[in-house]
Amino acid sequence: MDHITNEKVKELARVNEPHSISIFLPTFRAGEEVNELMDRKHLKNLLKKVRYELESSQIKEREIKKLLNPIHKLMDNSGFWNFQSDGLAIFRNIDLFEYYTLPVLFDPAIYVSDHFYPLPLIPYINDEVQFYLLAISMGGVKFFEGFPHQIHEVEVKDLLPERLEEAVGYDFAEKHLNFRSGQDDRGRAIFHGHGIASQETTKIEILKYFRAINDGIMQILHDKKLPLIIAAVDYLVPIYREANDYKYLHPEFIPGNHQHDHPVLLHEKAKVLLKDFFEKDKKEKVAIFEQALSAGKASYSEEAIVPASINGRVDTLFVKKGVKMWGIYDRENDSIQIRDKGAANNTCLLNLAAMHTLLNKGKVYLTEGDDMPEPSSRLNALLRY
Repeated sequence: MDHITNEKVKELARVNEPHSISIFLPTFRAGEEVNELMDRKHLKNLLKKVRYELESSQIKEREIKKLLNPIHKLMDNSGFWNFQSDGLAIFRNIDLFEYYTLPVLFDPAIYVSDHFYPLPLIPYINDEVQFYLLAISMGGVKFFEGFPHQIHEVEVKDLLPERLEEAVGYDFAEKHLNFRSGQDDRGRAIFHGHGIASQETTKIEILKYFRAINDGIMQILHDKKLPLIIAAVDYLVPIYREANDYKYLHPEFIPGNHQHDHPVLLHEKAKVLLKDFFEKDKKEKVAIFEQALSAGKASYSEEAIVPASINGRVDTLFVKKGVKMWGIYDRENDSIQIRDKGAANNTCLLNLAAMHTLLNKGKVYLTEGDDMPEPSSRLNALLRY
């Protein structure tokens, strides 16, 4: 199971069942760590902590085995561990067993309570910010739909020429494409090896090829307003820009021939170029925090924000990443008590606030401490009223 949505997180947030187990661990896609079964060993260590939590709650041994048995079977499934991403999330209680392989690098964590702990999934369900990527070379075209944490190749066989010969004729490559190319000091393509006339002919034919690509791309993106990144060797980029009709072509590009690169590598390079784009909405919310605070439409009081989230008053919630806040919510008095972790009936109040914000159609950002609008607090909120 590898797909999780905003609605699925809300379903998990609504669960109220004793001995609900949430497990998060970072995983490896490939390499020595996979060969040495590091992911399985990591899960085994986390399961020991889960067992300790269950034993501490006086649950019977046969019930513990029943709860943990599906996770042990998953741990022993060697085929499953050969196809991991960056993180694994597991949710288990007596009625439910779900697991998600996700491109999110989780901090290792377990949580055992009468509810699940979906808070670490927030970055993934915030993945609605989209971009496009076009990898082009003389020998092929690949088109991708990308998000902050994932990328997918889009089937475009009927819309784009597969290679230059398809657009300009199969005899052209043999006659004209034995050349070396570069750029002048203004970024314009220059060609070497066949004389001025042949160089100009080569550029014209490449331009024809790129216009055919552009025509196909415009059928897909004609009504879009999202960035399109080009991945290509340097000298091809100015020619493609000349052919391009898409208004949101990104000013920067990924240099090199990437026809045979894994999409994950392209995704990592694209994320560097689009960092500000991905964080645009979040930064806009941070920027208005001080003004909203002075107008009574924001808060960094943890005691005020948790009840406000439960009552549907939170529009945007910033949760400090990497921390927890233990306590209880007193429904009768609409207040919270912040307590030590070991106190009876405790819950993570950060998770509680985040899940109620989502359930009340608000937005949640899991945020590094220095990026919080008010870093002294574990919760910051923009309020509806």
